[in-house]
Amino acid sequence: MTDQHTGTPSLPKTARRYRKLVGSLLFLPVFAAIAGYWLLYSVSGLQSTVAAVNRWGGGTVQLTGVHGTLQDLRVESILFKNEALELTLHDLRLNWSPTQLLHRRISINRLALESIRINQHTTETAPTAPQPPDSLLLPFGLSIAAVTVGSIHFNAAIQENAEPVISDLMLALDSDGTHHRLTQLNFTTPWATVESQAELAGNAPFDLSARIGIAAGAWGDIDTTVTGNLMQLTIQSVGQPSAANMTLQAQLQPFAENPLTQLHAILEQWNPADFLADAPQAKLSVSAQLMQDQAGQLAGHINIENHASAPLDQNGVPLSAIHTRVRISPELLMLPDVQVQSGKDGVVRGQLAWNRDKHVLTANLAVERLDPQQLYSRLQTAAISGKIELIGGTEKQSAHIDLRDRSLRLTADIARTMEQIMLERFNLQRNRSRLAGQGKLQLTGDQSFELSGELINFNSADFIQAVDSDLNATLQLSGQRLPAVAGTLKYIIQKSRLAKAPVSGLGEIAFTDAGHLNGKAELSAGSNRLFAQGRLDGERHDVQLTVNAPALVQLGLGVSGDLQTQLVFRGTMKTPDLDWKLDSKRLELPGKQQFSGISASARWHRDDTIALNVAVDTYRAHEHATINQLIATLDGKTDQHRLTVNAGINRDIAVRLMASGGLSGAKSERPLRWQGQLTELSATGDMPVRLLAPAALAASASSFLLNDAGFSISDGSVRIEQLQWAPDSLKTRGDFTGIGLLPDIPARAKKTPLQLGGRWHLDAAAQLTGELHIQRERGDWYLPGDVPQPLGLQQLLLQATAQQGKLSGQLILDSEALGSARADVTVPLQQTKSQWSIAKESPLQGNIHATIASLKWLNAFGDNLHADGELQIQAGIQGTVQQPDISGTVSGVNLHLALMEQGIRLQQGTLAAHFQQADLHIDRLYFASPYTSPPDSRLFGDLALQDTAGSLVVSGKVGLAGNPSHLDFSIDRLSLAHGTDYWIVSSGNGTVRFQQNRLSIAGDLRADAGLIMQPPEGGRPSLPDDVVLVNTPSPQRSQKLALDLDMNFNLGEKFHIRASGLEGRLAGQLQIRNDNNQQLKLTGAIAAQDTTFKAYGQNLTVKRGIVSFQGPLDDPNLNVLAVREGLAVEAGVEISGSVRHPQVRLVSTPEVSEVEKLSWIVLGRKPDTGGLDTSVLLSAAGSILGGQSGGGITDRITQALGVDEISFKQASAGSSLTGQIGVVGKRISSRAYLTYERGLTTSTIGIAKLNYNLTPRITIVTQAGEDSAVDLFYTVQFD
Repeated sequence: MTDQHTGTPSLPKTARRYRKLVGSLLFLPVFAAIAGYWLLYSVSGLQSTVAAVNRWGGGTVQLTGVHGTLQDLRVESILFKNEALELTLHDLRLNWSPTQLLHRRISINRLALESIRINQHTTETAPTAPQPPDSLLLPFGLSIAAVTVGSIHFNAAIQENAEPVISDLMLALDSDGTHHRLTQLNFTTPWATVESQAELAGNAPFDLSARIGIAAGAWGDIDTTVTGNLMQLTIQSVGQPSAANMTLQAQLQPFAENPLTQLHAILEQWNPADFLADAPQAKLSVSAQLMQDQAGQLAGHINIENHASAPLDQNGVPLSAIHTRVRISPELLMLPDVQVQSGKDGVVRGQLAWNRDKHVLTANLAVERLDPQQLYSRLQTAAISGKIELIGGTEKQSAHIDLRDRSLRLTADIARTMEQIMLERFNLQRNRSRLAGQGKLQLTGDQSFELSGELINFNSADFIQAVDSDLNATLQLSGQRLPAVAGTLKYIIQKSRLAKAPVSGLGEIAFTDAGHLNGKAELSAGSNRLFAQGRLDGERHDVQLTVNAPALVQLGLGVSGDLQTQLVFRGTMKTPDLDWKLDSKRLELPGKQQFSGISASARWHRDDTIALNVAVDTYRAHEHATINQLIATLDGKTDQHRLTVNAGINRDIAVRLMASGGLSGAKSERPLRWQGQLTELSATGDMPVRLLAPAALAASASSFLLNDAGFSISDGSVRIEQLQWAPDSLKTRGDFTGIGLLPDIPARAKKTPLQLGGRWHLDAAAQLTGELHIQRERGDWYLPGDVPQPLGLQQLLLQATAQQGKLSGQLILDSEALGSARADVTVPLQQTKSQWSIAKESPLQGNIHATIASLKWLNAFGDNLHADGELQIQAGIQGTVQQPDISGTVSGVNLHLALMEQGIRLQQGTLAAHFQQADLHIDRLYFASPYTSPPDSRLFGDLALQDTAGSLVVSGKVGLAGNPSHLDFSIDRLSLAHGTDYWIVSSGNGTVRFQQNRLSIAGDLRADAGLIMQPPEGGRPSLPDDVVLVNTPSPQRSQKLALDLDMNFNLGEKFHIRASGLEGRLAGQLQIRNDNNQQLKLTGAIAAQDTTFKAYGQNLTVKRGIVSFQGPLDDPNLNVLAVREGLAVEAGVEISGSVRHPQVRLVSTPEVSEVEKLSWIVLGRKPDTGGLDTSVLLSAAGSILGGQSGGGITDRITQALGVDEISFKQASAGSSLTGQIGVVGKRISSRAYLTYERGLTTSTIGIAKLNYNLTPRITIVTQAGEDSAVDLFYTVQFD
């Protein structure tokens, strides 16, 4: 019992101990939760964490400007720095979900960075080969919804304002710890925009798949896929860089010593100039087939073909092909069989090897028939063969060159040791010309150098395309490179000749790399002299230069005229003493640039006075005066002076400029810089310009700055807010309003001209960004003409934007006369040297939508043209600038086209067409042509054309970018011509082709009906041939159009003529072609059918009327027979020969004398035995045999009155009428002829006669009036 009492009190004490332990265990998670919440969601927790990081980082990591909480964090700057890398993160913003840690997952909602700057430091530690990872498994899941980085700069410490290498980066990632998915990685570089996705397994061998899309501007779009695993990757790329095609397949082993194990690449039609700013032009096809062999070397072939080789001076690549075998290892690059082709026959073949470890290049090359002119076009042609050898090891190398052709030889030997480089021998010789030299450069000590050369009977024309010369000179150069470059140049020229001018000279000049010079130089060439002496150094200058060149043409350098100048400069830039003068009566430079009356002088003295006077009478470019009477003056002090410029441009523009300011930096080490004000600027002309107020202006050799300048231009104003130029950048912005275009035309119409307004801003550096906005403010555009026609513009907007390496343009047009149009286009930009441009191979993307409500506006471009109709255009633009790919449709309704002078009227037209690539395919263009009556419808009584309209149908394609055009046309009863004296309706078909400035037209046409009548006399007024107009503008030369013509024209059965005495029908067929000299040639014949010929008041029946063509259009062969029928003697005219050389003779059946033939033709009877018909017959002979047309005043009167004869003659013996009588006659039929005869000087009633031919020999003549009678005549002909 005692033990029980003793143990009872210990139980509560143990329970309390357990309760404390349980309480402590329960408090720990609560404490952890509180601490975690404090760290993640409180500002003080974040600050404590940052303080710990900065303290424990030991300067490697520094965080500044920390705000927010650890869960929603903002850090202004994070710096990480070690020996190899300096990484700076700017403006980091992080938002994530800590509660996801409970699910073993890190979830980042947003991670944003303004910029990342990476600076790498060089280290002497050799890079170690990468090792494959053991595992890429994560102990937790990871989700990154969005990571954005504004810009990433590499090595930014070297250049503070360096352009970003990567910008606009966006990343999204998701991983369950085993499989990692990169759902988005997009970014932009100066060269391309990249979009990519990838998946990676966490277990070995780490399977990987990725897709990368690259939009690389001129390179086009490149799609790349990556498959395999981290031990073995396969890469496939397909791209279309502009006009080129690219495919690439590669296999990589990323952790091997030689990672690249296989490469197959093909690149077609590649132009380096489209991708590199300073690269030459070429059209290359490149193929590479490389594979790793058993020795671990990459071996295969590389072939390069240049389809557009050109010399270097023409910005081309002078090589046509390169073929080589390749072996690549970590230590050695070998080309064991290289072959380079230049031109047609030039070849360089041999071996090349580069040892990377020893830095040794060895070569053994053979040159065969190499033409230097293929390399540089100004070099003389030759066929050079020989060898080039480079041999040696790490301690000694040597090069030997031996090249020659029949008259030219180049030999050189160069040796390099550890101590020096020696030019042991250099000899260039052709014919008698020789250049020899030798020299050496020490590689130790002060690195002294020596070079000596000699010209012996050297004719530069033996080597380059230049004037003949005979130069004999010696040259010596010596000096040292350390501690600074310094040396002396000596030369002597004697017994020499340039062109036909004797040449001599000597000089000795000491120089340093700091620009210090001291010495004297003299040179004489013909009557031209140059003398210079003095010194230039940092303390004091003393320079004299005199040029007296009265005959520059003696130099044979493409320069002519005269030039005299003197320059004296003493003192320093701080205390200058300069006098300069230049004069030239006439100076002609290459490129047909001519100056006349040049006079210039300048002075800059120690008292800071400065003056400049320049005067030029005229400046002509390509024989056209561009500047007339330029006068520029500057006077004042160095820091305060005034500039005035007056000039006439193109005879109708006067320019005046005034500015005041001063030079800074003249008395310091800073570069010279002019700073002041532009006080006046004005220009007359079609668009006058005037400065509204003085503007600040600054300029130097490397900068130009103009700010806040306002101008009045063409009744409007322009404000330049900023214009800042530097060699590698341009910045400008401003706006304009009320700019009138061609205000003189609307002034005549008393209307408001089109006035434009807008704004611009441009920033061109490593990236081009900017905008140009132009819009209509008021007024209208007027088409040219005697009465200017307005377009009825309601809206006109043109906008261009440049950003992210692309230029986008937009056009909006609304017009009462034109309709409406919307167009937009985007094209990549390319930086070439110091400017931005659009390459021909740049890809295009755009759209065009246009509704043209009326085509009447076309009428303003020709008095003879009348057009109307509606067009609808919808098109998309792709392809490249050089080869655009256009898709879309064009439709037209109610189309009308008329050529007023020709009488051609096309109506009720419709058009259905579509775009395909760079062609407009016309599915069907249809016009109806209404029937038009001929000028004389009596000849076409049975013609059935008026019931239906004619038609024109066209189909084919029209090249829009220099592509070939091909059109097929067919016409049906189409009125081809309709005037007061001609009318042709025709049917047929043909083709029209146009390619490379050559137009080809072929077809077969047949006249449904036609009429040619005598054209009215007089026509349009013209000046006599002996009148010559002066001071008329010469026509502008246009590119010659070559024409190929092959047309067949059949006159059909209803082609009539009523001209030059002919009346009847024509038939036949002609083939119209042209020769190489663009002269028309005709083949075929035209025959007269049922035709009469009126000659001297008589109708002759055309028995045979053939005009045959076998060559020139204006000289066909003639075979014509026209006789007067129904008489006892059928007499007529026969014409043979050609139009230029006709042979005319009189014929008759039966044969009679020439006089009687003429009498039967003219009078219808024998000649009067008393000679009363002599004058009439002589006149008729002159008309018929002299080549007159017979279309005199009497013919026109008879035609107007409807009779066939009006004549005057002497009364015959025995007639009741006496003296001169008048005769009016009318042929009733082919046998009957009615006449009325009356005396001109008497009051008798006259006589009416009816002649009726019963047979060719028997004629009945009845007469009534003054003397009535009936007579019967029988004609007997005696030979």
